[in-house]
Amino acid sequence: MDKLLEKHPAFADAVREQLSHASVSSRDYSGVGFFTELAIPPDAPVRRELGNAELDGVGAEIPGVEHGAGFILFIRDGVISCLEGYTFGDAKWPDSVTDFRVHEEHYI
Repeated sequence: MDKLLEKHPAFADAVREQLSHASVSSRDYSGVGFFTELAIPPDAPVRRELGNAELDGVGAEIPGVEHGAGFILFIRDGVISCLEGYTFGDAKWPDSVTDFRVHEEHYI
């Protein structure tokens, strides 16, 4: 999450504030990634003017995942709503991730 916020500094303060009140409401695995749904209590004292956005451009090297993984943080109606993790290509998301290296993605 820190790397995503480094890449998108305009969102950093508000997202960090929301994360301090967030809880995971569900996590679904797709086989090649995951969707972690986040919930912010309606009475949480946080800024909610972020609009709709997708914060991306961050990847990870994970042992056993040949081409690595990427991440997207979805913001809907001003509130963080979902973190998606996905593999590149058809690689299966590992059953357990204990070692990884996060990096900024550079698109051509």
